[in-house]
Amino acid sequence: MSLEPPPFEESARCHVCKCSFNTFRRRHHCRCCGRTLCAEHSSDQMALPQFGIHSLVRVCSDCYNDASRSVKSEGGASVNGVNSMTDAVSRIDISTPSNSDTTQAVGNSNCTCGMPLCICEVQSNDAMAPVQPKPVPTSSVPKKLDTAQRSRASSSSKSSAGHSANAVSEKPLADYEVNGEGLREAIKNGDLFSVKKLLSEGVDANYCDKQGLSLLHLAAVFNKTEIVFTLMENGASMDHKNLQGETPLDCAPVTLQFKMKKKMEQINQSK
Repeated sequence: MSLEPPPFEESARCHVCKCSFNTFRRRHHCRCCGRTLCAEHSSDQMALPQFGIHSLVRVCSDCYNDASRSVKSEGGASVNGVNSMTDAVSRIDISTPSNSDTTQAVGNSNCTCGMPLCICEVQSNDAMAPVQPKPVPTSSVPKKLDTAQRSRASSSSKSSAGHSANAVSEKPLADYEVNGEGLREAIKNGDLFSVKKLLSEGVDANYCDKQGLSLLHLAAVFNKTEIVFTLMENGASMDHKNLQGETPLDCAPVTLQFKMKKKMEQINQSK
């Protein structure tokens, strides 16, 4: 009989990072403990057979890690069982010769080694043909890649990857209108190149949409650190509040909040 899943907690902020929920940051719940979370802190998925849920559902990292640790502990018990069986086999006494071994040793009248399994050669009229080892197929032998070749291949792949990344960052992802809405779309797409280009063409960094969200609000909600810094350097206000009375700093995740405060200190010192 399965248990009843816990009721969902209704909270205005994430239980982990304390960020508030709005149009762009949706509220989620852990199906295992019922806590209110943002998408970033409820991205793990697993089945919950104790609640009769056998498909993958959204859970928080704490519940996911607890389940993983319990599975590992069960696996460790089975490993210990195998180890105990191995120890029991290793304690078997094989020093006592069997009947067949004794018979073989007695049957050789010229035995001089005195071992349970006689290793003395028995004279025979028929010469025994030597056993030839089977040749190992060449295809089954794994080929070892030279260390220098591996390092060269790794460095070349990294350099090519870095070159391609730079090539993408030096081109706009789309054609945007030279106004606040065009800059807003570039921020949503994470197009840093176009954001800098539109700001250099005179687009106001303090533009607000119909919902009262400034461009800095939008970049903070989408956690675009470099775009946030670019807007701040171009005079974007940190004090503007949306319809809920929140500043861009209030909408940002905890890690980005810390970076924004440090950036603001640097801007104030440079003035």
